[in-house]
Amino acid sequence: MDICPTTSINHHTPMSNTSPEFTLFRFLPTELRLKIYDLILALPPSTTEPRRILKISYSPSLSRYISATPPPTLLHLSHEARTYTQNHYTPLLLGSNAKSPTFHASIPISFLQDTLYLSSLSPLLFTHLHDILFHLSTSPSRHQIQSLAIDLRCWSELIENGFGGLLARMRGLKEVLLVVEFGRVGCFRGVLGFLEVPSWRGDLYWLAETAEMRLKEERLRVRKGGKNPGDDVEA
Repeated sequence: MDICPTTSINHHTPMSNTSPEFTLFRFLPTELRLKIYDLILALPPSTTEPRRILKISYSPSLSRYISATPPPTLLHLSHEARTYTQNHYTPLLLGSNAKSPTFHASIPISFLQDTLYLSSLSPLLFTHLHDILFHLSTSPSRHQIQSLAIDLRCWSELIENGFGGLLARMRGLKEVLLVVEFGRVGCFRGVLGFLEVPSWRGDLYWLAETAEMRLKEERLRVRKGGKNPGDDVEA
């Protein structure tokens, strides 16, 4: 006969009738709530994308810039969360958007954490090229932009129309990303992300190197002209 070990239960041990308690978020100490907001704001969009990609485009029918990128969740959580988040996100002042004094009518951006992706330029260059260049060159936000992404298909035409000099004068600009869109561009609804160019695309590496050299030349020209050039810019 097999004998299995057993554990005796003391039936006289009183059972607790109290249920575990959970403090509602609004009842947490203020400093703890603010710390949670900080942690949420510091979260990267994904494990592969350290910066949030803020994709904007110019709408001729509305005469302003629009964005399909969802705004930070904290802006819609509560009045306290919204007020706190507005210390980290500011309205993107670009074109007619710069004339809107209200935060809800603008595009919120964190210049420290976001990459501004100016997309859908190709169909607009024939009719609105100079409008877009004027908006960028006069934007109150231009010196705060640190990371800017541009559709590669539009790069040459933009450069031929003075875009390089405009970038060279953006004092806070750290990097310029040339983007080759592929896949479900029109219908994709997931989180936008950038991928590294595959090693076998030597043509794209050459274009990036040429663009970087062009920007360095523009910075040098601006510096010799006595203007305030931007910081070192990588393409």
